[in-house]
Amino acid sequence: MANSKVEKLNAKNNNAEKRISVAIMGGTFDPIHNGHLRTAVDIVDRFHFTQLRLVPCFKPVHKSHPSISAKQRLDMVSLAVQSHPNLLVDEREIQRTGPSYTIDTLIELRNELGPDVSITMVVGMDSFISLPRWHQWQRILNYAHILVVSRPGWHPEFGIELQELVEKSRAQSTAELQSAPAGKIHMETLTALGISSSMIRSLCEHNKSIAYLLPESVHAYIDQHTLYQ
Repeated sequence: MANSKVEKLNAKNNNAEKRISVAIMGGTFDPIHNGHLRTAVDIVDRFHFTQLRLVPCFKPVHKSHPSISAKQRLDMVSLAVQSHPNLLVDEREIQRTGPSYTIDTLIELRNELGPDVSITMVVGMDSFISLPRWHQWQRILNYAHILVVSRPGWHPEFGIELQELVEKSRAQSTAELQSAPAGKIHMETLTALGISSSMIRSLCEHNKSIAYLLPESVHAYIDQHTLYQ
């Protein structure tokens, strides 16, 4: 779905005075819920990204494999973003199959969007701490910025490699995420909704209500396909 909008995005980039900026937020989305969506909307509003792409992974590298199919997870993300014009679903990792390496996705995006579009990868602090274990992690800032989202009051200690990267690349202001195509790290505190995919799966397993934890369209899809039973 997002791929079909690349030409329009590039046309806007050529004609508009304001720099086009694309954020991506990956995950298993097993299932996607209002916590994911509230974070995505909050990020778009705070940083004025042109669009934020939710990228469901096909096969997570650092987590156990999801209990439902990749297509079902993709379907639910597609349903969840229908009502927000700045949120898109990007299918590339599902279509690519195999292990979902972030560096591959960023390289593809950079090749599609060109050298001048600002690309920002959004990650939670827990994922950021594990960055040195990611495939070719040293190359990520060549293709994108990193926006690290953490909960209030959490100040984790970084390993030596990660601390050096942060000190070298930390943005002096949020404007740097828009003014350059890649290369900066910014930390942002957000108060996330207390919802998790594991909570929803557990509620389904125990035949408890999941109402108001995710979009109604996603809730209906889970019921229709009797997922997480």
